[in-house]
This record gives sequence, C-alpha cells and structure tokens, in this order.
Amino acid sequence: MRPLVLLPLLALTAAVLLLAPPGSRADDRARPRLVDRATQDAIDRGLRFLAESQNANGSWTSDAGQKVNEEYVVAPGGKNVHHVGVTALAILAFLASGHAPGRGPYGDVVDRAVEFLLSRVQHDGFIQADQTRMYSHAFATLALAEVYGMSRNAQLRRKLQDAVELTVKCQNETGGWRYAPFGVDSDMSVTVCQLVALRAAMNVGLRVKQATIDRALGYVLQSAITSASPAAEEEIGGFWYQPASTRWNRSSFPLTAAGLTSLFQAGIYDDHGLRRYVANRGVDLAAMPSVERSVEYMERAYDGVARQYRRHYFFYYGNYYAAQAMYTWGRLEPSRWERWYDRVRRDLLQLEVQTPGRGARTTVSHWESNVGDTHTYATAVALLILAMPLDYLPIHQN
Repeated sequence: MRPLVLLPLLALTAAVLLLAPPGSRADDRARPRLVDRATQDAIDRGLRFLAESQNANGSWTSDAGQKVNEEYVVAPGGKNVHHVGVTALAILAFLASGHAPGRGPYGDVVDRAVEFLLSRVQHDGFIQADQTRMYSHAFATLALAEVYGMSRNAQLRRKLQDAVELTVKCQNETGGWRYAPFGVDSDMSVTVCQLVALRAAMNVGLRVKQATIDRALGYVLQSAITSASPAAEEEIGGFWYQPASTRWNRSSFPLTAAGLTSLFQAGIYDDHGLRRYVANRGVDLAAMPSVERSVEYMERAYDGVARQYRRHYFFYYGNYYAAQAMYTWGRLEPSRWERWYDRVRRDLLQLEVQTPGRGARTTVSHWESNVGDTHTYATAVALLILAMPLDYLPIHQN
C-alpha cells in the first residue's frame, strides 16, 4: 500500500475536514471546556508514551489471551506479541486526539500502524496475528474504517471490504458473534465490537445489509434485562452476557455499556426510537429495554467498578463503551454527560503513571491494568476516554 503520508494534498485536506466539526478548522479548534489543561497534558503525555513504545513494524506489544472469570489468561504463544487489537486501539487514540494519518507530529506513527494492520489481513479477510481473536479483528476493522474515511485510499478500501465480509460471514444463527470466526454461540461483548465496526464501515460507504444489523440488534435486545426478565429489580436496565435463555448468565457494568452503545450505533437513541424500531417486528414491548433505565444502571454501577476494579481491564473496557454511550446520551442531557465525564476523568488522572521520556525534560504517561506488562492496552483506552469530548472520531457522532 502507498504510504498514507504521500496521499495527495486534496486527500489530506479532506482528512482535516472529516476530523473537524462543521464550521471550524481542526488546527484552530479550541478545546471543549471539559478537556481542561490538566486533562490535555495527560493526553499529550500518553500519546508520547505510545509513540515511544511503538514497534519497528508499526505494531504495539501486548498479551493475547482471554478472560477467565475475573482474570486474563495468556494464550500459548500469546505473551508480549505484536497485537492487532491493541494496535488498532492505539491508532484510534491518536485519531481521537485529532492526529490524522500522514500529518503532524504523529502522522508517521499512524501510517506505520495502519501498514501493520493491513499486513495482517488474511486471504479470507480475518485480521489476525499471534493468537489474537475476533475482538481484535473488530477493533482493527473499526480503525481501518476511520482511517479510510480520512484517506480514501483504494488499497485500504479493498482490505477493509475483505474484513467486513469476514465479519458478516461470521455472524451466527443467534445474530451475534463469538471469540473465534464462525463460532456457533455468541456473547454481548464480542457482538458489540462487530456491530460498531460494521457501523464505521457503513459510515464510509461500504455496503452492509440491513438484515445483518437487524439480526445483531435482535441479539442485543434478547440480552436486555427488563421488567419481564427473571431478574432482581436493581438489575433492570442492565444487559446479560448472553440472551436470557442461556442457563449460566450474568449482567455487569461493561455489558450494559456495550448493550447501550449497540443501540446508539444502530441509530436508536431513546425509548421512543426503540419502540418505533420494534413496532413492525412483532416484538413484545413489555420485553423491551429502557434506554433511560440502562443509563441509570451505568450511573449506579460506576462507583463500584471504579473501587473494586480500579486497575482491571473491566474498568477500562467498561468505560470505553460507557464513554461512548454517555457521550451520545449527553446530546439529550448534556449535564448528565458532563457529570459522568468529570467522574471518570478524575479517576483516570489519579491512575496516570508519569515517567521520564526519551527526550530531555520530557515526560510520558501510561495507565496500568492486568492485561500484560507493556501498559499499551490500558493507555490506549484511557486516552480514548479522555479525548471523547474533543469529538474528532466520526464513529462517536450521531
């Protein structure tokens, strides 16, 4: 693929326009007041850490494995690998802070990371390397879609189309996705990753059948905890790991954030929109979730997650989706979003670890979790959350 840094000036101009809100220029845009100086400084230190820790082949290193109860178990051969998913998250972290491919101080960093992802697109469209799974495929598809929207590079589009087609083919009879391609069962956490990636691809002009989205939404709705569910009152508004018919199940803050984000990414922004969506689909309205109650569930659950899982991937993964959900909800209730962001920002700034950088008198920052010892996963996700009010990533816009 031709390096993105060599794209014509017209393409780079389009990238700036895509990153900027209507009526403004990205270079001149003032920070939203939510991103105060301390927050911006932390973002800048975190981006320097990612730039300094990037591998020569454009990737970032992390452990590849899977969740087992509350632990993260590294797969055989998955220790400190060139990680597809973490590389994708790092790309998104740079884009979320307004750093376009081939432009500015981190243009080359983003370009090399994109080249790494493209080199890992298999002949069947699966984006995979060193034991990474469908989670990573989805994050990589999302990152490539966002970059394609800025570059319109033809070779990138072909690879992205292959990745999208693999995602569609892997949707199983339940309407969801699982850890490995063509899995027979599914779960909420993997499904939301695929749904967001498909939405990003659709945003930049790739075709995805509405039936694929409808089946995924059906899965999400079957996983919602409603007044008609066999669950305690305090669980109503949450989402289960798998549909209610599954024997062994659980709800959680991350799963609820994922479920709510799925609805928003499908264009369902409130209870009225949800009722309108299901009206002609023969769905029992009593079994439908309430967007409002899901928001309330996340607000109630946040403090417990922040205390009990402070340096755990539950905290980062859950708030990655909660940030998207609350940001979208904030278009209806700005004060609610601002209160939520202020809370997670303060927690993230307390978790920031500052260390000397490579240059004289420079400092870098990372965030830590129980996923690997390179800190790249937690750092990339923390930066995505902190940069949310900047509103640079198209996927986070209605």
